[in-house]
Amino acid sequence: ACIGRQFALHEATLLLGLLVHRYRLIDHTDYQMKIKSTLTIKPDGFSLRLARRTSDERRLPAVAAAVPAAGRTAAVTRRASGTALTLLHGSNLGTCAGIARDLGTDGEEHGFAPAVSPLDAYTERLADSKGPVVIVAASYNGRPTDDAAEFVASLENLASGSLTGLRYAVLGVGDRNWAATYQRIPTLIDERLAAAGAVPLLERGSADASGDFGGAVDQWTEDLWKALLEEYGEAVAGEAAAPAPEVEGEGLYELEDTSESVLGGLAERHGVQPMEVLEAYELVDTDHELGRSKRFLRLRLPEGVTYRTADHLAILPSNPEDLVRRVADRFGLDLDRTVRLRARRRSRSALPVDRPLTLRRLLTDFVELQDAATQEQVAVLAEHTDCPPEKQPLTAFATADPETFREQVTVAGLSVLDLLERYRACELPFQRFLELLPVLRPRHYSISSSAAARPGEADLMVSLLAAPHRSGEGTFRGIASHFLQTVNAGDVIQARVLPCSESFRLPEDTSVPVILVSAGTGLAPFRGAVLDRHHTGSTGTLLCYFGCDHPDVDFLHREEFEAAEADGAVSMRPTFMHAPENGARFVQERIARESEEVWSVLEAGGRVYICGDGRRMAPAVREAFMAIYRERTGESDERAEAWLAALVGSGRYVEDVWAG
Repeated sequence: ACIGRQFALHEATLLLGLLVHRYRLIDHTDYQMKIKSTLTIKPDGFSLRLARRTSDERRLPAVAAAVPAAGRTAAVTRRASGTALTLLHGSNLGTCAGIARDLGTDGEEHGFAPAVSPLDAYTERLADSKGPVVIVAASYNGRPTDDAAEFVASLENLASGSLTGLRYAVLGVGDRNWAATYQRIPTLIDERLAAAGAVPLLERGSADASGDFGGAVDQWTEDLWKALLEEYGEAVAGEAAAPAPEVEGEGLYELEDTSESVLGGLAERHGVQPMEVLEAYELVDTDHELGRSKRFLRLRLPEGVTYRTADHLAILPSNPEDLVRRVADRFGLDLDRTVRLRARRRSRSALPVDRPLTLRRLLTDFVELQDAATQEQVAVLAEHTDCPPEKQPLTAFATADPETFREQVTVAGLSVLDLLERYRACELPFQRFLELLPVLRPRHYSISSSAAARPGEADLMVSLLAAPHRSGEGTFRGIASHFLQTVNAGDVIQARVLPCSESFRLPEDTSVPVILVSAGTGLAPFRGAVLDRHHTGSTGTLLCYFGCDHPDVDFLHREEFEAAEADGAVSMRPTFMHAPENGARFVQERIARESEEVWSVLEAGGRVYICGDGRRMAPAVREAFMAIYRERTGESDERAEAWLAALVGSGRYVEDVWAG
């Protein structure tokens, strides 16, 4: 045999692949097979014409078998016939409620008759449910959310067998950074329903806010519909459940050039309203070497809008110009080009845009550009990459186990845009890029004003988030904090009031002693609480531990707090990292130094409220309180942990913290 035969066959295969990829092969003579035999057998008189393929034709189809994507589904061939579907949520800030509403939209398309309600609306009513029940729930400090407290309490009274015949599913939402209470309430709900005889449709889902949250929700949602349609659906011959067929290779969006002006629907989607900025100024001496920007904003609330002290304000931001410019550079866009964005098919994730707008406006005000990429999104990037050296790492990310993906992409904060800039051989069309991006969402800030003193105005303290990117490349800048750095008095922003958890409100009985602990702009809700008490003339015990860098740099609202302290409304306990007093640089160190007074407050039934950094400050404060317990009682570490857990469970130790 010829030693070069296999090599020649391999070369021929590669050449044929290249030809098919780059050209359409046209049988221009309507050739009929005729064999010609010489040294070899070949078709006699056979010829083809070649027509070069367009760039769109050369792209791989949007759905490729080489890389599995979590959210990819085949055409649905089963459909329900009006089966009742109860969708219940336990949600403080709206995440779980939003997922439940999205499931309701999907349910209608699949032929169900969905009804969405908070969990408390079904307290002791589950047995009366018609059809399956789907629950999306979160925990707050290991306790049920405000709209689920009665429901969870009622689960204690469920008798064995009382829910026999009920089919259900549970999706738990949480943050793995809070390991001690992660998924506590969703797990409890799942266990209690099963113990009462209900049968799960599928395993409980877990969506981690510090991991691939969107990917986990999408995968669980896909599994849920498979289970529901398998049990409650009927075969549909010759059609899919989707309302409109999808043409293979086409993405969700098409762009149409137009010169009309833009009117957005994003505000209606998020329920935000225009609010005028009355004041905007810097709270910190930024000329000082320790000065890190913290900005004060005062907003006028729309007529009829009210709030309670410690509530949140959800702000709808805009993407910064430099981030938008990166997208334009990567895709070669003219940002002033006017387009109309239309959805080819119905999708709950479709951008709420159906009017003409510039690409600059689209990228600035409608899409998230910095979210960490999901595994499904990375799979799409791999599908659109032909260059082997760049396709290989993308494919490795797309097929990695969840923990590896979390470490290499999610924790590193790599966005779709970051990956597109790193792997420039990826030929992802701009329309497909838009399809991958989530809709721009509001950011939540604690209101720092007193509803009693200023009922028609809401104050904010905003820290500028700018830090080395976790990927090690460049600087990460917070979208909302940078947006709020640019607004001035007279500007109008889009926002809405959101209630805080009831457990985070200070007791109305001012004779109950209270300890407040915060650092930086975590002071915001506590400023409102102090101003409430100052406004009403209250002089109950209120200790406010507050961490900052230096007394001359970032002792926020110092004159205001000192005036309240002089009138007996509060006892301020500041700590200064770069100018420590009596050796206390951080709040936990001052708490430890004043352990006798702190213990007396706890012994008197006092309550503790923590706000701010959940990665370093909050754990250190928890340890400080447990150390005081061990010191005062001589008990073990295990007993100290149980003591603190009991305080949390009774609502006497409450955290409103975030991990940056």
